[in-house]
Parts: sequence; C-alpha cells; structure tokens
Amino acid sequence: MQTLLVRMTWAVAIVLVAWGMLWLQRDGLRDTGGGEISGLDVLYFTIVTVTTLGYGDIVPATAEARAMVAFGITPLRILILLILLSTAYELVLRRSIEYIEMKNLHRSLKGHFVICGFGVKGRSAAIELLERGVAKSDIIVIDKDPAALESVARVGLTGIRGDATSERSLRDAAIETAAQAIVVPNRDEACVLICLTIHDIAPKVNIIAAAREDENVRLIRNSGAQVVISPAAGGGRLLAAASTSPYAASMMEELYEHGRGADIYDYPVKAEDVGKTAPELESLQGLLVLAVQSGDRSIRHRDVVSHKLKTGDIVIVFSPAYLRTEK
Repeated sequence: MQTLLVRMTWAVAIVLVAWGMLWLQRDGLRDTGGGEISGLDVLYFTIVTVTTLGYGDIVPATAEARAMVAFGITPLRILILLILLSTAYELVLRRSIEYIEMKNLHRSLKGHFVICGFGVKGRSAAIELLERGVAKSDIIVIDKDPAALESVARVGLTGIRGDATSERSLRDAAIETAAQAIVVPNRDEACVLICLTIHDIAPKVNIIAAAREDENVRLIRNSGAQVVISPAAGGGRLLAAASTSPYAASMMEELYEHGRGADIYDYPVKAEDVGKTAPELESLQGLLVLAVQSGDRSIRHRDVVSHKLKTGDIVIVFSPAYLRTEK
C-alpha cells in the first residue's frame, strides 16, 4: 500500500508539472469548438495528453505549443506509462507469479523448517541448520521486514514477506507439513502469539522458541513450544562462568557451534538397542552418555547405566567431532 501511494504521488506530481508547462503555452492551444481556453481546459488537455487519450477537442495550434507537447510532455508521458506498467506488474502479474510459485512450493514442502523472524537469532539458527546438513530448500523464513528478506535471499533461502502471528503467513510457509518451527521474533508477546497460532493449526509441529526475558519462558512453553531457550539469560550465565572457569566456559561456547569441535547430539534408540543400557551400545562406545530422555522422564548421567532403553528413547551424547565422524 505504501508503494502504491508513493507511485500515485509521483503520477500527480508529473501531471502538475505538465500542467504548468502547458499553461505557459496556453495561448498556443485552440478549442476546436471555438470556446476560450481556461485553466480547467489546460488541465483537461494535460491529462488526456499525458495519458495518451487525445480526444482532439483541444489541440496545439502554434509551433511553440506543438514543440512543448513533443519535447516537453512526451518524456513525462513515458514516465506516467512506466509508473502504470510497474503498478500493473506489482498488482497483477507479480502476484500471479508468486501465487503459482507458492503452489509449487507447497507441493514440494514436507518435513521442512519454518523460521519465524530473521534477526540475529533467526539468521544464526538458519546458518547452524545449514552447517548441520539441512538443505536450503528445506528452510522457509517468515519476516515482514524487507531488509531481513534481502538478507534471507543472500543466504540462499526462501523468504515469505508476512507477519508470523498471522495464520495466512504460516499457511503460506506450509506450516501444516513442517517438522520444526523456530520462533525468534523481537518481542516475547509476539513469540507467545506465534506459538499459539502454530499449535492451533499444526499441533504436530515441534516448536522451538526463544525468550527475551527469563520470566516469560514458562508462558511461552505453555503457549505450545516444546523447547524454550533464553539466549540473554544463557549468555549471562556463560559470561559469569567465564569469570571463574574460563576454560570450561570456552568448551561450553564451542558446543554452540556445530563442527567447530566437541558436540552434543541426540541418538534415537533403534530396534536392536531396546533392552540394553546406553553404555552397552556398540555405536556409542568411546562417547560420553550425558542423559536419556524417556518420554517425559529425563534420566541423568549417573542413572543411565541402569536404565534399560525402550522404543522412543533418546540418548543425549557428548562427542569430540572426530569420534562422532568415525562413528
């Protein structure tokens, strides 16, 4: 809408400039009906000339007036035509192309990631997903800021201009068939609303959200997010840890960046693993088992040696990068 208003303003300004130019040559204009040429007549002649209608009831009768129309008004007429064509493209052609592209995109999307917001956290999340092997075609970003969408395009991802709190924007991103939604807006209120909307229209989607304030973590989790991260609080704790245990803090910081060094990852229990304990698994030999997530129950490091693994359990493993690669 703002772009349309700007173009309308430019069109009106061009018509007014043309009116002023023809007003200076009003004595060279002739009404074929024999009437006097008034200011309103000049405005009328300006509009029908600039818009190439040219009814012929008012004509330039002198060489000076014809020269003004030929060399002064014609460039303005071209500008008006360019504005009209670009507006038609924006309102009709481009939207039709986008509609077709969106339909094709929906047919190809399944099990993808939807990132709501492409600020610092959203961009970092997208880059980390790419580092972890997620294909660019499997990441869709929703943001209403044109500058953010330009950043999305530079990374090589698909961006949708819209408000992630809107059901329409989420459906445009095929949220119903997504595997994960990463919710990272600039405000916790927006985060809650986005999580509620996603949970309502796509209850099976796993929602990972970021809270700006520690006190809002519970609220965001209650709105449908399975995992809620508080980057500000986590960063503060890491800074405090670095003041007393700088080497341990350095290791923790390393864990945030995939492929840099050591890593923590989830190992889904396979059929052949059921009934064994995590330390007994051949595929995890040489790695450190930190915990096991068994349904809603979290089994910590000291108890994993006695827990018999079941279908659906997730083993959380610490691994130096080279050991994990070998496995």
